Amino acid sequence: MFFEKKENLFVGRFGPLFRNRILDHGFSTRKGGISGSPYDSLNLGYQTGDVQQHIEENRKRFFHAIKIPSEQLAIPEQIHDGKILNVNNPGNFPETDGLITNTTEVVLSVQTADCLPVFLFDPVHRAIGLIHAGWRGTSKKIAQKAVLAMTDYFHTKPENLQIFFGPSIGPCCYTVGPDVSRYFSETALAGNKLDLWACNRDQLIEMGVSANRIIISRLCTVCHPEWFFSHRQSGGKTGRMMAVFTIKNTT
Repeated sequence: MFFEKKENLFVGRFGPLFRNRILDHGFSTRKGGISGSPYDSLNLGYQTGDVQQHIEENRKRFFHAIKIPSEQLAIPEQIHDGKILNVNNPGNFPETDGLITNTTEVVLSVQTADCLPVFLFDPVHRAIGLIHAGWRGTSKKIAQKAVLAMTDYFHTKPENLQIFFGPSIGPCCYTVGPDVSRYFSETALAGNKLDLWACNRDQLIEMGVSANRIIISRLCTVCHPEWFFSHRQSGGKTGRMMAVFTIKNTT
């Protein structure tokens, strides 16, 4: 992952997606907005306690910078579960943590502040997915459910998928208690540290995704508070980043 400076803010990009002419995507940081502490400064999340006008201006700046139409946003409620929805139109989708599509009419989105955003791309059938994987979603194998949904709806073959993990809390910082660790195998844990990256990678490989087609940013949101919002690092009061993914209309 690299960060492209767009006007006064920075947009996270994955090289293979950035170079693909039929796709557009991005991941926001906390830089370049107008929100005050503890939401400073590019907070894009409405459910945070921040001033609504600040969030609206921040979103305006972000979408203007990346040249993606905000009116086409498909927004999952994100309840830390495993539901995947195939969407063909913009809007809000309750009780959902992952979205898939093969249409150019929508921009998939998820919001994060430690949880893992996972981008899925099927280059054969021109289909995409974007999921929000916290520990609960990961324990419910949301990444595998996304692959199954893409297989069902688009005839995706797992071996053709390209997968990209955005910034999230890393295994260096994700200390968990027995109430969480009991849901995971020993290979997902190093002592009392949970590795969301390894968990989701291994689940995808188990589905038939090639290991060399899974790109992990390895950027920990807790370790880099100057760049990212982190629920854990901030003690729970913070802003939200947004990941977006869309298929361009090239006709």
